[in-house]
Amino acid sequence: MKVYEVIGNSPQAPVQPSVLAQQTRVNKLIQQMAATDAQKPATEMDKVVAMQQMADLKKKTDLAYAKRLRQQAAAAERQLR
Repeated sequence: MKVYEVIGNSPQAPVQPSVLAQQTRVNKLIQQMAATDAQKPATEMDKVVAMQQMADLKKKTDLAYAKRLRQQAAAAERQLR
């Protein structure tokens, strides 16, 4: 929201509330901090967590694939009978 002071007929520059100006500065700092944080190299702990998540994902994928193969094998056996 923009606040205008009316003095005479000449248009004045919008007056911004100080809280809004402060929040704008804070948002800029947050964006800068996030950009800086994203550029940091991965730590050993980050790598360990990523490896654990990848192992979990592979395990889930392998289990789903094995289940699908068992279902296909069972369907093939039923058709042969």
